[in-house]
Amino acid sequence: IYLARGRLTTSLDFDGSGSDCNNPMSIVGRVLFLPQAILILYASLGLAPYDLPYALFVQTFMFVAQNKVITAQYFTWYLCLLPLCSDRIKWTSRKIVTALILLGVSIVSWLGSAYCLEMRGMSVHFMVWLASIGFFVANVNLLGSMLCEYKGFGTELLLSSE
Repeated sequence: IYLARGRLTTSLDFDGSGSDCNNPMSIVGRVLFLPQAILILYASLGLAPYDLPYALFVQTFMFVAQNKVITAQYFTWYLCLLPLCSDRIKWTSRKIVTALILLGVSIVSWLGSAYCLEMRGMSVHFMVWLASIGFFVANVNLLGSMLCEYKGFGTELLLSSE
């Protein structure tokens, strides 16, 4: 552990989450973390007191959507929480259906370009980057749509619990 300490510190500084305040990557890493921190605070303080399963779903969805690494396995992290709160989201609205179609298209384009890069050895780095941006935008769009179409917050939730 002692011998690896220097490597760990170097990798943290390079990653942008180290303690060196003068490093430009450290500042960028902190600035990029700010929207995620604000959304997690909103889900923790704004949603959790009223609907804990929905808050857990939103937090997990945000973590997966804003993660620096994208893999198909991460979808299972929030899909396992979806049955706990799916009855309080209006899935038939036009906004949700459009967001789900956009997410499906972005997943297929990301998986296709990642397959070409990793399995076929093709030089499609720019395509993977564009697909990753599209995937992020689709996830943020779906989360915004689910927050707008949430019908369990407020009087409906209070009436159903009585």
